[in-house]
Amino acid sequence: MRILVINPVTTREWLEKDQEYLRGIADYGTSVDVVRIERGPKSIETFYDATYAGPEILRLVRQEGEEADAIVINCFADPAVDAAREVVEKVVVGPAETSMSVALHLGSKFSVISTFANSAPWVRLQVAKFGVESRLASAIGVDIPVLELEKDSTKAVDEIVRAAQEAIDRDGAEVIVLGCTGMACLAQKIRQRLTVPVIEPAATALKMAELLVKLGLCHTRGRSYLVPSFDKIEGYR
Repeated sequence: MRILVINPVTTREWLEKDQEYLRGIADYGTSVDVVRIERGPKSIETFYDATYAGPEILRLVRQEGEEADAIVINCFADPAVDAAREVVEKVVVGPAETSMSVALHLGSKFSVISTFANSAPWVRLQVAKFGVESRLASAIGVDIPVLELEKDSTKAVDEIVRAAQEAIDRDGAEVIVLGCTGMACLAQKIRQRLTVPVIEPAATALKMAELLVKLGLCHTRGRSYLVPSFDKIEGYR
């Protein structure tokens, strides 16, 4: 099985770390290739960022997607996931939708802890799209940019744990979803300090992709997802 992981950001230094991390999680016999976009945002923290990442994500899906059994778009914003499902009839998953669906099996309520204050309304839009509003206990953003999560990991872990504990004590969360794939490097330390399940979205998306391929399940095109008219789009590669 080959899984293509698309980092929808231009940041180079995450490639090797992400590849090593995800290959360590993948099943024996699964090949994981992590690629990044060439043009677009360094990180995704706004709708503006996500929109600019879209054309490059779709370019990579068209160029490399047919050679893969599944595609993971490695950002909690799930940028261009629906569009990518129109490009290829292969498994395409995003970390947000996958993590929230897994959270439903682990508790009656989950909370999402992410970066920046705008992440809370963004998550609420996502849960409305996924139809799981009644299961969301809360969405909390910590004031740490994505690109700074690893610069002071002790501070980042402290802030995320503080917000998660607030979600547990105040909002009744029984599961914590980390709302950024950049938190993968912090996940184990966060788990050690909390008493509820903590879902790390990058690993969860990868394992879901493997599971769907092994079960022979995939979206179909022709209803919600139509085959696009590629020649209608001008000015892009």
